[in-house]
Amino acid sequence: MRNCSPIITVVLLIFGLLALSFTFQVDRAYAGQGKIVLKKYPDLKIGFTTTNFLNLLPVSVENKKKLIDYASEQGYVWIELRDPNADLSLAKCKELATYAKGKGIEVGYAIQKGLLDRDFWETFSRGLANATVFEGPRTIRVLGTGAEFQDPKKKAWTLEELYKAVKTANMAANKAKELGLQLVVENAFEPLKGDGISGFGTTEFLANVNSNVGWQLDTANLFAVSRVYTDPGDAKRFLEKNIGKLFYIHLKTSTPEHKVSPVLADNELDFEIVFEMIQKNRIQWVAIELPAAKTLEEIKGNHEKSIKYLIGKY
Repeated sequence: MRNCSPIITVVLLIFGLLALSFTFQVDRAYAGQGKIVLKKYPDLKIGFTTTNFLNLLPVSVENKKKLIDYASEQGYVWIELRDPNADLSLAKCKELATYAKGKGIEVGYAIQKGLLDRDFWETFSRGLANATVFEGPRTIRVLGTGAEFQDPKKKAWTLEELYKAVKTANMAANKAKELGLQLVVENAFEPLKGDGISGFGTTEFLANVNSNVGWQLDTANLFAVSRVYTDPGDAKRFLEKNIGKLFYIHLKTSTPEHKVSPVLADNELDFEIVFEMIQKNRIQWVAIELPAAKTLEEIKGNHEKSIKYLIGKY
């Protein structure tokens, strides 16, 4: 450094301070010193879905409290509390709601049932009561597709299935509205758009449901889960057209091989496009979804890598 000119020394010092500042901004979230905020998209509320941990921390009050603690410590704003079969009692959900509020974590409630599943109404009825006690997005999330897609060769809804899915969604959404909640339906196995004759998908579903039915976008399902691959350009146009029905997103990455990535990275539908659109339309809720891992250390590490990616790029 003794041989450097004063100007070069100052420049190097500035770059060093900037690098230190960036490292501090990334690390402070993990130390519980502040909430995770994206510099370019500060209005977005960053959270995660507890399904990321479900194979390691099955549904129970104790395990959900652990995840609320984790969310608070890491700087997340909210969680999507996944209770697949609505096994938590109303009393337990009230306990969790109070605990989450004390930790400064908002909660959205989600079940893992498709609209055509035989036990949809049984599960939804319990889940609907549970969802009312949480403060946050005030949503109850369900799947669009379910058991009817057990056959791996099935690519789309039939007309009869579409009719039943629309009817069920309308009824469920109306019941949710009566309780001050918003039903949101996630896209999954169905295609973005069917052929309009023998097969139908998300486009036809959202075009036929009533105004009480909301949409929950999964940013990777269009490419890595749907039985029919979606062109990213078509996905962008669909999002633009249906943004008024969107209430929150699962932030998940599909790789160029159309597989789900273990950590967040560049997605086939550019996150920049999604973030700009949802922030512009005042849609705040973003839940990180990652594939299951073998250990808690691994899934927590994948969360940390994902947050570093988001903060570093956005």
